[in-house]
Amino acid sequence: MTERRPIAMPKPASSILLIRDGGQGLEVLMTERAQTMRFAPGAFVFPGGKVDRMDQAFWRWQGRTTGVKAYRDLPYRVAALRELYEEAGVLHMEEPVGDAHLVHRIPARVPFSRVLEIAGGLLDTASLVPFAHWVTPEPMPRRFDTYFYLAAHKGQAARHDGSEAVSMKWVSPRKLLADWEAERTPLMFPTRLNLMKLARASTVTQALLEARRERIVRTLPQVNMQDRGVRLTIDAATGYGVTEATERELSVERP
Repeated sequence: MTERRPIAMPKPASSILLIRDGGQGLEVLMTERAQTMRFAPGAFVFPGGKVDRMDQAFWRWQGRTTGVKAYRDLPYRVAALRELYEEAGVLHMEEPVGDAHLVHRIPARVPFSRVLEIAGGLLDTASLVPFAHWVTPEPMPRRFDTYFYLAAHKGQAARHDGSEAVSMKWVSPRKLLADWEAERTPLMFPTRLNLMKLARASTVTQALLEARRERIVRTLPQVNMQDRGVRLTIDAATGYGVTEATERELSVERP
């Protein structure tokens, strides 16, 4: 008899949907993952990554962020904004950084808490609106418990890090979904569904308003092995309107 592998504990992670009103309507900032990445090479994703130990040190962010006492998910919020800075060069402060070029001159090795000291002001964690919550399926060896946040862009120029992200663009969620339908752009299942959810809004104001009104449902996909291959499904109660991943999405996520 084959021994069942223990279910891996999901690691905390965060992702951010940075949005703005563009010439043709609502736009979201997307990054293209490098082809050399082990997971989802070439896919377009939202900036994000693991919550690290520094993010979880509540004392470190006292006096450096907005809403410190109000949010139990503060480490996730800090991680989302740290990843936005590291991957896209955008420092989401309560007030715009006085020197527009300062952020891009800070060496990459400088700790994020020190970056905030150099920039001055408060990291605007309070402006993040919870948008979605996804957990990697239980059979997977590497699992993440990911909180997705929505935030309005404050005008700072974005640029990719040239490592994990090799390109970056502001794009209409509806346009990106059309490109996916036409097989021009690879997307992971959670990315496509969150783009579908975002595409219901036409402006930043509408998107933020709807996100504040909506209850966040924890999404834990189920994996089933069938004769035709792997089937990945989610509960209809999550409200996405789609309950099963396509083979194209599965191939993007497959290591």
